This record gives sequence, structure tokens and C-alpha cells, in this order.
Amino acid sequence: LRRRLDRRMTLQGIESLPEYAERIERDTGESAALYQDFLIRVTEFFRDPASFDVLRRQVFPALREGPDPRQPIRIWVPGCATGEEVYSIAIELLEWIGNRVMPSEAQIFGTDVSEAALDKARAGIYHANGLRDVSSERRQRFFEKHDDHFRVVKEIRDLCIFARQDV
Repeated sequence: LRRRLDRRMTLQGIESLPEYAERIERDTGESAALYQDFLIRVTEFFRDPASFDVLRRQVFPALREGPDPRQPIRIWVPGCATGEEVYSIAIELLEWIGNRVMPSEAQIFGTDVSEAALDKARAGIYHANGLRDVSSERRQRFFEKHDDHFRVVKEIRDLCIFARQDV
């Protein structure tokens, strides 16, 4: 947060925090810009491989061993930003199950406070450089190429629900 504050202060040519506080109190545009800067969207597909390994080996099997294994699997990703983690979980789940998953069988909910980030998540369209850690096999199976962009296939998008929520 401090780095984001320092960045905004530098852009405004302000050196003291009290002076910047006055600026954001009287300038709604600067207040909105600071708010957007605080919504740090550091995310990427399959960002933490060890976590996805735990999902595959422990979490998904545990979800199927519950009192009623026919119950739909529901997963929530708070602070989902532009959706890469949500789609990564959906892809991992589909691979774990080994075949087609219907939305009645599994749903992954992604929530975020930023409507702009959610719009991007809902569209499921990403630049090619955003998929650098996605294997070519996954890229071929789960993404459709459009010029220099890739779109998450409908089968995966249908498993994911994005909504605004301020946790």
C-alpha cells in the first residue's frame, strides 16, 4: 500500500502524506485513481504450482468423499481480479475428473470488488504473454486463439461465475 501511495504522490508532485491526504479529500478523480491503484491485480494462470498439486492430490478427492459425493463441487475464489486463478482451478478440476464437467456438477465462484476486473474475467480473453506458464497442451485444449489473444473455451467459462463482492 505504501508503494502505491508513494507512486500516486510522485505522479501528483506531492512530497508529504498530509498534503496528499488533502488532495484526495478534495479531488474525487485522484481519490478514484488511488482506489484503483490499491486494487493490485497480481495474478496469472497456475501461479502457484504447489497449490495446484495440493488441489489435485488432496482437496478434489476430499470434496468427492463427503457425505454425498453426488453433491456439486463449489469453490470460491475471493479477490479473483481478472479471473486467471478461477479459470486455472476450473481447468485443474476438469483434468482431475478426466472428462466433461457440467455446471450442475461443479461451479467455481470468483468475486472481486473491481467491476472492471470482473468484466475482463467474464470475457475470459487474455494476451498471449499472460499464458506463458500454461503448457502448450493446455493452451490447445482450453483456449481458442484469436490474433494475439486467447479466450478460455466455453466449457470452462460455463463452470465459472463472477460477481462483485467486497470482502
